[in-house]
Amino acid sequence: MLSRLKNQSFTIGLIAVAALAFAFPSAGASGGFLKTELTTKLAIALIFFFQGLALETRHLLKSATRFRLHLFCQSWIFILSPALMMLILFVFGRWIPGGLHPGLLFLSILPTTISSSTSLADGSGGDAGVALFNATFSNIVGVVVSPLWCMALFANANGGFPPFGAMVAKIAFYILLPLIVGQALRPAFAKRIAGFKGLFKRTNNALILFVVFAAFANSVKDGIWQSFSWTTILQAFVVSLAFLLLLSALVWTSSEISSKKLSLRIAAFYCGSQKTLAAGVPMAAIIFQGQSGSTQESLIILPLMLYHSLQLFHAGIVMPLLAKRAES
Repeated sequence: MLSRLKNQSFTIGLIAVAALAFAFPSAGASGGFLKTELTTKLAIALIFFFQGLALETRHLLKSATRFRLHLFCQSWIFILSPALMMLILFVFGRWIPGGLHPGLLFLSILPTTISSSTSLADGSGGDAGVALFNATFSNIVGVVVSPLWCMALFANANGGFPPFGAMVAKIAFYILLPLIVGQALRPAFAKRIAGFKGLFKRTNNALILFVVFAAFANSVKDGIWQSFSWTTILQAFVVSLAFLLLLSALVWTSSEISSKKLSLRIAAFYCGSQKTLAAGVPMAAIIFQGQSGSTQESLIILPLMLYHSLQLFHAGIVMPLLAKRAES
């Protein structure tokens, strides 16, 4: 029991920081003593700096030439995944609160995870190098593609968005630049980094929790949750779960297009079906800052938080099955 709770410590942390935001909104809201209008920006930059330090450049370059597989993964991440969510909302949208639609769409247009996709592919008998390349590439491309999707999907959002160039520049400054700096510094610290991977992961998780806390604290202070109920959260959970199961099934079924080799299909499966909380929360903080109503940042990241937890539970079920198949 304790080991299971330990494995879900990050999910428990997400619930805890959301509860703390409701209990102490003034501390985490803009203008509070934590100065989250400034400290969250620093946290975002540090998240991607540590990811840059941890990325193994040799594995990235080794897998760069598998063009058909990369095209398959990026198509699912940025084209077919949003198309699937739009289809779900088209068919079932009348039964899903309108305030959840932007968050569900935002979830679907995000890049894949870097650390989870790579470690899950490796643990399932998949090609970790391929997973690492696609996950990293999607996060770099996502700096431009995800804001483009936001401009297309939320053009009539309350308050509007910053100019596209300014939005991309801001995301690149807080996400892409720290990632590049971390990679540039990696050779100088390569021997030391190997022993600190666990610390990097725990630090990144803590920084993500801090950004989530700030987002929810601002929403509580602004009174956004007064018009929503626990039923809304349950509906977000059900739709996020349905999206995960459908997306996973479709990516796996079609993964044979990318390659006949099982190890490559496994890597493609995780890259195509996972969504990143590490990049999603910072992007939401930058893109939807100052929005009101249904496009408020906390409602935007609610489906993403649920999906992130669900995809880890789902991976825990699928990983041993794929590993057994890879061994046979």
